[in-house]
Amino acid sequence: MANREETPSDSRAAAPADGHRRPDVTAASVGEARRRQLATLLEHSPDATVVLDGTGSVCEWNPAAERLLGLQRSEAVGTLARQILSPSHREQFDTVWQRLLGTQAVPPFESRWERRDGSWTTLAVTVAPIRASGGLAGAVAILRTVTGGETSTTLDPAAGPESVIPPVEGSPSDPRPLLGVLERDELTGLPGRRWLQRRLAQPVPPGLLRGVAAIDVDAFALVNQTYGPDVADEILSELARRLLPAQGPGILGRWQADTFVWVADVDDPVAALSSWLAGAAKALQTPFRAGDDDVRLTVSSGLVADPPSSVDDLLPSALDALRAAKGTGRDRAVWYTPEMRTGATTGFRLANDLHHGIVHDELRLHFQPIVDLATDDVAGVEALVRWERPGVGLLMPVSFIEVAERTGQIVLLGSWVARNACLAAAQLGRSVSGPRSVSINVSARQLSEPGLVDMLREAVHDAGCAPATVTVEVTESVLLPDLGAVGAALDAIKALGIGLDLDDFGTGYSSLLHLKHFPVDRIKIDREFVSGLGTRVADTAIVASTIALAHSVGVLAVAEGVETAEQLELLRGMGCDFAQGYLISRPLDLEAFTTWLASYTPADLPSRRNGAGGAGPAPSRSRRDAADDRDAIADGRDGLADVREAIADRRDEDGDDRDDRADLRDRAAAARELIADDRDRTGAHAHGRDTGRDTGGSSSARQSAQDDRSRATADRATEADDRDQAEQDRHTALAGRRSEASDRIRAEHARVTKRPAPERGSGTDDLDGHEPTTDPLP
Repeated sequence: MANREETPSDSRAAAPADGHRRPDVTAASVGEARRRQLATLLEHSPDATVVLDGTGSVCEWNPAAERLLGLQRSEAVGTLARQILSPSHREQFDTVWQRLLGTQAVPPFESRWERRDGSWTTLAVTVAPIRASGGLAGAVAILRTVTGGETSTTLDPAAGPESVIPPVEGSPSDPRPLLGVLERDELTGLPGRRWLQRRLAQPVPPGLLRGVAAIDVDAFALVNQTYGPDVADEILSELARRLLPAQGPGILGRWQADTFVWVADVDDPVAALSSWLAGAAKALQTPFRAGDDDVRLTVSSGLVADPPSSVDDLLPSALDALRAAKGTGRDRAVWYTPEMRTGATTGFRLANDLHHGIVHDELRLHFQPIVDLATDDVAGVEALVRWERPGVGLLMPVSFIEVAERTGQIVLLGSWVARNACLAAAQLGRSVSGPRSVSINVSARQLSEPGLVDMLREAVHDAGCAPATVTVEVTESVLLPDLGAVGAALDAIKALGIGLDLDDFGTGYSSLLHLKHFPVDRIKIDREFVSGLGTRVADTAIVASTIALAHSVGVLAVAEGVETAEQLELLRGMGCDFAQGYLISRPLDLEAFTTWLASYTPADLPSRRNGAGGAGPAPSRSRRDAADDRDAIADGRDGLADVREAIADRRDEDGDDRDDRADLRDRAAAARELIADDRDRTGAHAHGRDTGRDTGGSSSARQSAQDDRSRATADRATEADDRDQAEQDRHTALAGRRSEASDRIRAEHARVTKRPAPERGSGTDDLDGHEPTTDPLP
C-alpha cells in the first residue's frame, strides 16, 4: 500500500452530499485505525507471521506462528530472532539479514524447523523488508508449511540473490531430513524407523561424536495382554510425550513396537547419554494410567558412544547392548562392548548351524553310568547330547543349549534326544548286565509344551522299550515358575510309567517343597557339594543331611561328580544309594559304552578292589584317615546343630517382641476403655446433641479397645507358636549334638584302639531329632 503526503486540506473532511457532517478524521486517528487493522490481520491470518525490528528482534509473533512454530508470543517478543533459531540455521539467517541490509532481494526459500515436541516441519518462507529513511527498519517473514512432496529449495549463502540449490539431507552440523508422511510414526508422532535409518546414515559432523541409545519397555507384552492394544497404545503415546523433554540435544524416534532410539551428535556423547538416561528415569517415576489401575513401567537401555567400526554399526551395536540388558535382568542400562557383537553374531550363526545339525543327524549321544552303591552294579546311564559340528568338532551341551533355549530349538533337540535315548535303552536292555534305565534331561521349555507327554509315549513305543527303563531328569530351577502346571506335566509323565529324577538338588530355593509336591523317585546331589566331601565341612554336612532327608521321605539319592575313592567311601558311609562320575567312567558313545559295560565288574571300583572280596592289594586308606572322615562328618553335624540353635534363639527373640507388642496393645486397650467410661459418665449428665456425640465417642473408644485386645490375643498366639517352634529347634539341635558327640567318641575310640570305628545303626536320623537306635559307644 502506497503512502501519500497529507496536507492540511486533505486532513479536513469534505461535507457529505447528504448535508450531515461526519466526525473529524485526524492523522492520529488514521494511524490508530491502521494499527488496529494490522493487529486484526495478524491475529486472524492463517499464515504464521513474524515481524522483526531494525535490530533483528521479534516485535510481533501472531497466533498462527505460535501454532506452527510451537513457541508462545510472550517467549518470542523481545528476543533476537537469531537466538530462537538452532545453531545450524543461524548462518542462513545471517545471510538473509545481510541481503536485507544491502537492499538485496530475498527470494522465497524453504527451511526446516524443530517444534517443541521434537517433531520437524519444512517451512516455505517469504521475507519482505521494512525500510525508513533509506535504511532497514525491520522485516516481515511469512511462513507456511510445505505440503505435497519432499522437494525443497534452500538458500545458498555463498550464491547470488537469485540462486537456489536442490535440497540436501541437512547441513553438515545438523543433518535433519525432511519428515514425510511415511517417515513419521503414526501412533506417537515421533520420527519413525525410516527417518531414523536416514538420520543414522548421515556422516558425523567434524569435531563431534555420535551417541545412540536404544530403549525398550520391559515386559510390555503383559500390558498388552492385560489391558488390550488400545490402552497399550495410549501408554506408549504417553511414554513418548514424557521422553521428549529428556531428549536434550538429541532426537528421539520410535524404532518398532515399544522400542525407541535416541541419536545425538555432540562433543561428549557419554555425558549426553548419561544425562538422557537420567531424564528418562525421571519420566518413568510417575505411574501410567490403565483404566482404573496405575501401571509402573521399567525400561532397558543399550548405549553406544563411539563407533565400533563405522557409523553404520552404531544402531546394531546399541541393539546388541539392549539385548544384553534384557538378558541380565532388565530395568538397567548396558554400554556396548565388542564382545556383544561377537556373541550376537556367533549366536545367530550357531542357531542356524544347530538347526541344520539336528535335521542332518550331526548330534550324538554319550552315556555315563550310574552305579548302585549297595551292589556296585551299573543301575542306569545318563544320556548326554553332543554335537559334531562340521569344521569345529565335538561340542559339549554348554556350547549350544542356551542358544537352543532362546530360539525354541530345544523342543526339536529334546525330541531327538528322547527318541534316540529310548532306542539305546531298548538295545542296552537286551544285555544281561545292561543298565536298568536311561536318563534324559528335560528343559523348562519342553515341560511347557503340550505335546511333551505324547512325544515321550511315541518315543517309548517306537523304540520298543519298557517305560520303566526310561527316566526323565528335571532341574529344581525348572520347577520354580509355575508349580501347578509343572506338577501336572510331571504327573502325566509318571502315569506313563517313566521314572523321575530331580537334578542339581540343593541349588534351588524350595527343595523340601519339591520333594513334598512332585512324584520324585530320586534326587541327584549337585557335583558342587560332592566335590567338597572330606575337605570342606559345610559340603560334607550338606551331603550327609541331603541323603538323610531323601531317605526320610522315601526318595533315593544319587551323588553326581564322584571323582575320588575318598568321596566314594564317604558316600557309602552316609548311606548314599547311587554314584555317578569320572571315577566310574566318563561319558562314552554307545559303542564304547557297550564295550566298557561288557568288561565291567563290581570289583573294578576302588572300594571293592580293596575289600575282602577284592582282586588285589591295592593301597587302602589308613584307619586314621577313616577316623578323620568321621571327624569331618561330626564337624558338619556340629555346624548344623549351631544353625538350629541360632534359629531357635531368633524365634525366641521374635516371641519376646510379639509379647511386648501384645502388652502394649493391652495397655492401649485399657486406656481406651477408661476414655469410654469417662465419655459414658459425661453422656449421662448431658442432653440433646451432645449426648449423642458423647455416646458415639464412647462406642468408638470401646470398639478400638476391643480391636486392640483382639490383636494382642493374636500376637500372644503367634508368640506361643514361635516359642513352640523354638523348643522343637532346640530339641533338634540337641539331637544333632548328641549324634556329633557319638561320632567323635567313635572316632577317638578308633584312634586309641588302632582299628576302624564300628558303623552306626541305620535308625539314626540327625534331622528329625530322634535318638540313635543303637548305643553311641562301641
